[in-house]
Amino acid sequence: MKRYNEYCKMRLETGFNVFYLISDYYYRETFHNDIIAALLSPEEKHGNGKMYLNLFVEMINKMKPLEMKPLEMKPLVDIRHYQTPKVNKEKYTNDGELSGRIDILIEGELIEGKKHCIVIENKLNNAPDTDQQLPKYYRDLIKRDIIIDAFVYMPLNPQKAPDSSSWKDEERKFINERLVIVPAYSAGQINLVENWLSPAERVTSNEDAKFIIKQYKTLLNNLTLDIMDDREILDVLLKADNIETTINILSLQESIVRRIIKEFIDKLRLRLSEYEFQLQECNYRIGITNKKYPSWRFVIERVGTKSGWYRGLQYDGPRIQTNKYSKWEKEQHDFPLGWDYFEDNHRYWDESIITWKSMLDGTFADEIISEVQDAFLEIEKQKLPE
Repeated sequence: MKRYNEYCKMRLETGFNVFYLISDYYYRETFHNDIIAALLSPEEKHGNGKMYLNLFVEMINKMKPLEMKPLEMKPLVDIRHYQTPKVNKEKYTNDGELSGRIDILIEGELIEGKKHCIVIENKLNNAPDTDQQLPKYYRDLIKRDIIIDAFVYMPLNPQKAPDSSSWKDEERKFINERLVIVPAYSAGQINLVENWLSPAERVTSNEDAKFIIKQYKTLLNNLTLDIMDDREILDVLLKADNIETTINILSLQESIVRRIIKEFIDKLRLRLSEYEFQLQECNYRIGITNKKYPSWRFVIERVGTKSGWYRGLQYDGPRIQTNKYSKWEKEQHDFPLGWDYFEDNHRYWDESIITWKSMLDGTFADEIISEVQDAFLEIEKQKLPE
């Protein structure tokens, strides 16, 4: 629930995001390749040289590979092997049997006649693995005498790992000793947003680069939310030990909501009784009804003390009762308080936990009382004739 609330908070804080304006593209794998490769490449126009690459390597070196080499304590990647790195996108490979394209390949220096490299497999569009995805890269690079320092697997779903069902034992051992899984975002584990992009944003002086990094962080957060909002909670609720309790609570939901609504209306009526007062020789009072769940209705009455006349407007869904009430001079949609106001403008009757909680803790009633106060002030300003 803590993680779920964090995800929801981040989604609410999305704001204006340039990547959502080009929404046809950010679902594509190559879209993420372009952004990540541009940040990693010292030759790009961000003007920060190897800074982002160094931070990326720092993140990798904080992680444990899927399998540790025997007695191996040193970091996966030695940054000294990447003094003049070259960042390639969609690097073609062919092991003699299977061809493929490495999403991002970072090539380092020639050290004792051999190049070092980092293989990045991007799954931020939530795509499945292709046949022997990592082994076919391994076979091609080894054949070309290139030293593979790390395989960086970047899924959108934090629970996703490479499909190794068709890997040979030798391939599995080699890859897993160099494999780190870095999800886009996941509370409690190393991830791209918190452990690479956020540090990059903090040290960036280039305002354009800072803007792109910030906006890309938000996009990755929200893409993660799309798959994480319900999955983790459902996993808990549907466990064998919890399923019976979950079903029982769901069967009580309608009764729970009815009780919350009834208690809310009773408390609101009591609070609104304080606002029955006299102005300009007229008594004002407000009445609340709850005729049909989930709607509530109200009436503000202006009752003359001398002649006993009524002037007011009773909202009863779309129907306006006129047998006891004469309509206000102002049009219905201009009136400051009413069913239309709450339903269309404030969307109070959003059947959600947030709404029910606000009924119980009193914040919903506070907002209505505030609107009632404004309504009475508006009524006085109108100075309606008898």
